[in-house]
Amino acid sequence: MIGGNLSGPSAVLIISFVCAMLSALQMAIGSETDGGVSCGYFSTDPNDRSGPSIHFYADLSDDSEHLPTESAGVGRADFTLERDTLKLSWTVRFKDLTSQATGLHIHGPVPAEGLAPPIFDLAPEPFMSPVEGEKILSQGEVAYFVQHLVYVNLHTTRYPEGELRGSVRKTPPTC
Repeated sequence: MIGGNLSGPSAVLIISFVCAMLSALQMAIGSETDGGVSCGYFSTDPNDRSGPSIHFYADLSDDSEHLPTESAGVGRADFTLERDTLKLSWTVRFKDLTSQATGLHIHGPVPAEGLAPPIFDLAPEPFMSPVEGEKILSQGEVAYFVQHLVYVNLHTTRYPEGELRGSVRKTPPTC
């Protein structure tokens, strides 16, 4: 629909197509970045571990929490996945929590705003902002990240089920 609002699967499909076309164009004209690999890198081979790192993010707020919370807290999680080693590195920053942070996890797999158990911890207790860490992911965990089936949940003493939450999304490449 020209001039209309695109969202959901249609928008993802169109954006993926445009990125693939831009990638092909860049390769055709010889424009390369990211250490010699086109920034629009795409491979149809599911076992391809070459190419640039994949970046993900999650904006954390109380709006995304499953149970109602009243928090002025906000945060941001940034992730980098190295394709060749499957090492995931992260930095999580947050502020203005209602109480002491008690847990910081990746939960999944889950579609949209559902609930899922923790897959792994992002921080040992006790912790403060910023939190940094790394972990080698399994193939299944990589699939959850790439398919947007995980979320970050920050738990506090006041909100043990979670005060801040954010869905993990791929960061679009910048060329």
